[in-house]
Amino acid sequence: MTQFGCGSFAMSSRYNHCVMDGVAVREFEANLAAQTRGKDLITVPNPDRTVFKARDPPQINHQHYEYSKPIDGDISFTARGTRTVANTSSLQSRSHLFHISLQRIADLKNAALKDGKLKNCTTFQAIAAKVWKARSIALEMEEERISTMIFPVDARKRVEPPAPAGFAGNALIPGFARATVRDLKEEEFCVLVEKVKVGVERLDDEYVRSGIDWLEMNGGVPCRIDSFSLVSWWRLGLEEEEFVWGRVKCTVPIVVKPGLVMLLPGGKEEGGLYVCLDLPEDQLKEFGRILLED
Repeated sequence: MTQFGCGSFAMSSRYNHCVMDGVAVREFEANLAAQTRGKDLITVPNPDRTVFKARDPPQINHQHYEYSKPIDGDISFTARGTRTVANTSSLQSRSHLFHISLQRIADLKNAALKDGKLKNCTTFQAIAAKVWKARSIALEMEEERISTMIFPVDARKRVEPPAPAGFAGNALIPGFARATVRDLKEEEFCVLVEKVKVGVERLDDEYVRSGIDWLEMNGGVPCRIDSFSLVSWWRLGLEEEEFVWGRVKCTVPIVVKPGLVMLLPGGKEEGGLYVCLDLPEDQLKEFGRILLED
């Protein structure tokens, strides 16, 4: 906690993602804010994760491209889109925010729907498809390589029975979309949006449990070969909490690691959302060009 001369506060917190996901963090911070105001807990935490246990025996019924088997060393996706044990790029990287206005969001959704192949398109689907295309091209990946975009999805209500109310753990399951870089360059925008849409819709109870069983058998991690993670904070609601000192003005990550792209809420006046990522300068410029082009 840091107090500034103007009377405002900055509060930082750190969580182990193996223990808590964004929903659990939001509920924790809502409880914390209520406690500072002398109020009771808003949500009673429930750590029971019985519904997320692997089956006995495990039943792997799907091809799980969203996971990678563990290997010696830590494979990461470098700035140039190659496999390596560590990011050895000599180019200077920096984090940057790209604002996507409400009008820009509407234009992207209309572009996805204009030929009638899709009946609907959400904001996340449109933005995710555009980010996927822009980042994969900006990193100058070879056209025949498959680019995989991972996006965490809350599985609390996707399993049967659902997770208990107030589940205070990590219930995120990685959805994914994958395509060759050539397809990302040449396919119509609606095709990319459809791949994102399918990536979310495939996560029913059976698929989620098949993935849990896969992890039980292989002890793997989210796919990290020619991939990146798109994490959405813009509707998480962290900026809506009210502490005894006042309402939160904004919530941002302190560090955005390479291989991570975050969607953050826009300001209360400007609306829209922000795309936040870390790339070398030249790739950042190309990413922005593709992201904002029609």
